[in-house]
Amino acid sequence: MENPVSLFATIDHYLFIGSYCFFGLTLLILLLHELKVMSISDQKEKYDYVNLHEIKYFRFGVITLLVAIGFYLVATVTPTLPVSDSLKMFISAFFLIVLGTIAYVTLTSIVGIIYPRLLERRLKRIRNKPRRSSAGNMMRKLSEEEGSVHLQPDQLSMHKSEIHSEEYDVWLDDKTGEKKIDKYMAYQHAEKCGECGYYTMKIDSEEIKKQPTQQESGILLEHYKCSYCKHREAREVVISSLGTNS
Repeated sequence: MENPVSLFATIDHYLFIGSYCFFGLTLLILLLHELKVMSISDQKEKYDYVNLHEIKYFRFGVITLLVAIGFYLVATVTPTLPVSDSLKMFISAFFLIVLGTIAYVTLTSIVGIIYPRLLERRLKRIRNKPRRSSAGNMMRKLSEEEGSVHLQPDQLSMHKSEIHSEEYDVWLDDKTGEKKIDKYMAYQHAEKCGECGYYTMKIDSEEIKKQPTQQESGILLEHYKCSYCKHREAREVVISSLGTNS
C-alpha cells in the first residue's frame, strides 16, 4: 500500500501541473480570440464578430483561469494544514467545492455585470475607427442628417422606426465619392440599470400603446429587464405620425 505522505505529495504534484495547464489554456483561448479579431480587416465584420463571440471566449477564459487558481491554491494550502494525512484528501475535496462555488459566483459577476460595459466600450471604438476606401483614402463618417441622404427608402424607414430600430453609419470618401453603409441593431446593446448601476439592462419586449395615424404620433412602450437584479421598467417612446414617415 502506498505511503499516505507519498500519495498526497503525488496529488499535490498533479494539482500543480493541472494549474499550469489551465493557466496556459487561458492564455491560449484569449490569444486565439485576439488573433482572430486582428485578422479581420473590415471594421463592420470585426464589430459583428466581437459582438457575437467575444463574451463566449471571455467566459471560457475566466473559467479556465479560475480552475487554474483553484488547483494552485489547493495544492499550496493543503500541505500546510496541521491535520493528519488521512484528512487532507477530504479537506482538498472540500476546498475544491468551496473554491468552485466562489468561482461560479465570481464568473457570474464578471461576465454578467462588469464585462458588458467593457464590451460596449470596445464595440464603440471599433464602430468609430476610421475606414479606408478601396483607393486607400481616409473615409469620413457622415452625421445622421448627411447620412440619411445616402440611405435607400427601406433603410431610411427602418432607421427612423422606433420598433427594434436599425442604425446606419455612412462613410464617404470625399475624393472618389465611394461610400460604405454599415447596419447596426440598436436594441441588442445593454444599458445602465438605474437600480443596481450595472450595464445589464436590455429591452425584453415591446408593445404599441397607441397606433400612429396620418396626423397624430403614436406611443411605443419598451419593457426593459435587468439580467442582474431583475429590475424592470417601461419607457414610452414617441412614434412619428405616418404622414411624417412617408
